[in-house]
Amino acid sequence: MGHHGDMAEGISVDTADLARYHTRAGALSDEIVGAAKNHLAGNLSLPGNLFGDLGHESGLHGSLTDHLDRMHTHVHSVAGSVHDLGQSVHTAKGDYEADEQLFGDQFRRILG
Repeated sequence: MGHHGDMAEGISVDTADLARYHTRAGALSDEIVGAAKNHLAGNLSLPGNLFGDLGHESGLHGSLTDHLDRMHTHVHSVAGSVHDLGQSVHTAKGDYEADEQLFGDQFRRILG
């Protein structure tokens, strides 16, 4: 950061940390989706005769299918949130670096 590092009033951001966070969040998001595909995809459609006629008449078959659908949607939504958080951190890192560059140039001009 150089000699103007203390201008941010004690707030120090390690952009390398932010970059690592972004990478980890992306990887985690992929892992969540991957796990969902492996563990949920095969279970997403129930064979129509799983509970026999009783399963259809009692509504068990329909409600279980709905539940699996919702679970699938939820997992993808969680993965999306993790991914978005990583993107936000990545954007913040870019903003911080741009600000630092800008302020650094201004300080150098003033001090120069």
